[in-house]
Order: sequence, then structure tokens, then C-alpha cells
Amino acid sequence: METEPFSLPEPAVKLATRFTNWLASIDPTSFVLMLIFILVIWLARDVIARWVLGLTNRLLKQMSVELPERIRNELATTAAILVVVLALFPALGVLKLPGFADAFLHKILSSVAIIAVFSGWYNLSGPFVSLLRNDRFRKIHMEAGWMERVAQFGVLLFAITSLLKVWQVDITGALTGVGVLGAGIAIATQDLIRNLIAGMNNMSEKRFAVGDVIQIEGVLVGTVENIDLRSTLIKGFDQIPRYVPNSDLSNAVVLNFTHRTNRRVLVSIPLVLSSSPSQITQVRDALRRYLSESGDFELSEDAPQHVYVEALSDSAVPIIFYAWTKDPDYAHSLQITERLSLKILEIVEQAGTALAYPTRTIEVSNNSDASAVNSSGS
Repeated sequence: METEPFSLPEPAVKLATRFTNWLASIDPTSFVLMLIFILVIWLARDVIARWVLGLTNRLLKQMSVELPERIRNELATTAAILVVVLALFPALGVLKLPGFADAFLHKILSSVAIIAVFSGWYNLSGPFVSLLRNDRFRKIHMEAGWMERVAQFGVLLFAITSLLKVWQVDITGALTGVGVLGAGIAIATQDLIRNLIAGMNNMSEKRFAVGDVIQIEGVLVGTVENIDLRSTLIKGFDQIPRYVPNSDLSNAVVLNFTHRTNRRVLVSIPLVLSSSPSQITQVRDALRRYLSESGDFELSEDAPQHVYVEALSDSAVPIIFYAWTKDPDYAHSLQITERLSLKILEIVEQAGTALAYPTRTIEVSNNSDASAVNSSGS
């Protein structure tokens, strides 16, 4: 008994016919070259990614920016995926796929590229935020966990938006709502945003760091205990902590005593008015010798030194002693001032004169005696 030959359904026959025609339209040489090209790219993807990152790193070094090893590793993975995806795009032209299939595969490849890029950004959120706490910002301490979460949320939002756009999903209404919501949040949190921007400006300018002794002119003097993007903790010399908004610090005149290289020594030596000119010049010259020979003071052109007789006052002949110590250490400057004070007493004594002190003469009139004299005379 003979069996009837198996026959395919008509849709399957049409599909097989289209597939056969599609295979016939492909140039065998071009197809083989395409496969070789994709295979080479796949095998060399890591090498190409490292080469591109090396070139990028050299360009960044010329701008005094160097990427940490962790960031380079994250970017290498993303770059390798992008190299393969970009190699597949020209391959689609060789395959000569029907319109629907070609558009579908283009969307798939575009989606893979977007996911690779944004996943790299997502993984780099932590390292990039941690750059705010490296040596470039001189021991600035801050809580950056919330910054990392905000950055990751922004990356996810942009990634979803890009994917929906690739797949031609209309999100105009949603973006309008997000924009209105964002504007409302920005208005409600404008003070916070102002402090965040001011905090980043303070850190980039390196005006002060943790441990510095600063003075906010007209407000307070204290030691910087902690710096965050919203406020700065300053502990005054009374050991009371103050949380100063960064916007106030950004607009204030800040004196950083820690950054000074020397301490000024300014002493006025008042000699009595009865001092002779020779005694005055002897004291002045002895102070000049002490300034240059003691080794306590900076003698360079950047640190001016002055020992001169000032204008006469009502009760003394003042000699000004103006100089700078060699370092900003406070305890050392106290020792220098002590030695200078003792030396002044010695010099004045050797010159045979004395230090003046404020005096006041009070004349008392006895009105009762005067009245008695007048009455007796009358």
C-alpha cells in the first residue's frame, strides 16, 4: 500500500519559499567575510577596548585627570560589549533582511548598546562620587551614600527613557508630568540646592579642610570638624559645635589661619621721654642686631622687617619692632616672643634708660582753704 507524500501547509510553504529566496539573495563571499569580521572582532574585543581606553586615559592625563583602576575595569567591560554591538550593525546590511526583521534586530542591538552604556554608568556611580573624597579635596569628609543613590536613580531614569524611545513608546505625557513634578520639587528645595552647589564650590576652591582653624569674619572663629555638601561643622574655641550652611560660607570672607606660613611679631617698646638720642639709637641698633642674628625670624624679602623710632607720644619715645617668625606654629611663636621680651629688658637696661609707662598728673584744688582766706581778708 503506497502512502501519500507529506505536504506542508500553505503558510509554511510560503515561509520556506521566502527563506530560500532570502538565502539566494545573499552573496556567499560577503557572507563569509562578514562571519570572519565578526569572529575577529569577538576575539579581539578586549584588546580593542583596552586600546581605546588607553588612548582616552592618555588624553585625560594631558588635562591632569587620571582614572582609577576600578573605573578603567568597569569601562573596559562596557567598551568590549559596544565593540561587538557596533560590529554587528554593518553585518545586518550584508544579510539583507526583510524590513520588519531588519528593524527588529536594529532595535535589539540598540537596546543592548543602551543597556551596556547605562549599566557602566550605574556601576561607576560609586567610584565617581568617591572622587569627591580623594586627596584632591584635602581630607574632606562627607556622607556620600545618598549621593550615590541619587546618581544611580538618575542613570536608571535616563536608561528607561532611552529604551522606550528606541522601541517608539510615546512617553511625552509622562515626561511632562515628571518635568512639572521636578519643577515643584526644585522650588520646594531651592535652599537645599543652593547649599549643595555652594558646598561643591567650597570643595573645588579648597578654601579649607578638616582640621583647619578658620575665622568667618564677624561671625566666629573655630576648627573645621566636618564638611558635607549641605553644611560645615565648625567647633569654636568654647567647644560648642556650629553647623554653618555652605551658602553662608560661600558668600562670607573666610580667614584660614592654618594656611599661613609665618606669624607676625609686632611689639612697641616705649622708652621714657628723658632718654637721650644716643640711648635711643643704642636700643634701636641692638634690636636690629637681635632681629638678624637670633635665628628666630624670617629674613627673606617676602617677610618684611622694621625696627624704627616712631613718632613721639605724650609720655614715651616708642620703637616699633616688626618681624615674622619662620613657621606658623603658635607654641613656637610664644617662645620667640618670650625671648624677645627678655632681650628688650636687657637691652634697655644696658643702654642706661628705662621703659615708659602711662602716667597722668592730677592737680587738686582746695576750694575750702581758698574760701577761708577770702573771708579773713574781707
